[in-house]
Amino acid sequence: MRLVLTMRPSSGGDHFVLPLTYNEYVQAALYSILPEDFAAFLHDEGYSYLKRKFRMFSFSRLLGKYEVLRDEGFIRFFGPVRLVVVSPLAEFTRAVLDRLLGDAMLRLGNVELELVEVESSNPRVDSSRILVQTLSPITAYSTFFKPDGRKYTVYFHPRESSFSEVVRENLRKKVKVARDEMGIDIGFSDEEFAFDIRPVGRTKKSVVVYRDIFVQGYSGRFELIGPPAVLSLALDLSLGSKNSQGFGCVDLIKTYAEEGGDGYVDREPHSAG
Repeated sequence: MRLVLTMRPSSGGDHFVLPLTYNEYVQAALYSILPEDFAAFLHDEGYSYLKRKFRMFSFSRLLGKYEVLRDEGFIRFFGPVRLVVVSPLAEFTRAVLDRLLGDAMLRLGNVELELVEVESSNPRVDSSRILVQTLSPITAYSTFFKPDGRKYTVYFHPRESSFSEVVRENLRKKVKVARDEMGIDIGFSDEEFAFDIRPVGRTKKSVVVYRDIFVQGYSGRFELIGPPAVLSLALDLSLGSKNSQGFGCVDLIKTYAEEGGDGYVDREPHSAG
């Protein structure tokens, strides 16, 4: 399920300022409005697959009008902004919704935002080929070891084959967690899992600093190919790694017909800040 939260400064002003690296603030705000025990479980443990931990939620960049104050290291937002929050966990989206409908405030660092409107949706796919727009960058990487034992990270460009391979395997693991650990009826077997991701047009590279770590991701439009049940779940599970840190949130903008390749636009995509 996805929630679209429209918010404005509670101070009544027409703008507010955040650090360029505000992902931590959004993540912390979401944890803070969850029930304490549930928040502690997601943050400290999460859902496990082999050695990987999955928190099973993602969020967009703040969407709206903005101005980058690069020399100062800040970004200024004007007017209302929207935040898209996505999770397959009913407990997560219900807790966020209930809390915000109760006190209608979300605090990002020193900025307090007032909830103006909330929309909820549960998009489902009936085609084997769709087009999505990123609402936060997709990151795909592998970690290797140097001869001296130190680790280093290699990030992949969307036009490298390793990008689609890493995103596919990441989604496969999250699908297994959704079925085996969360009890979600995924609607297909392991043998029926298939998924591919291809960039459409130009993609934009972003380097986001999260807790002093530089994370590289790519924004743009991507074509997703696979069984409809897999694609539906991919929209809930988000794409690539580090989803709970604000990566891999996507918006469905077009579904292609099964034959002939002609598509119809479902809705106008959100514009990311």
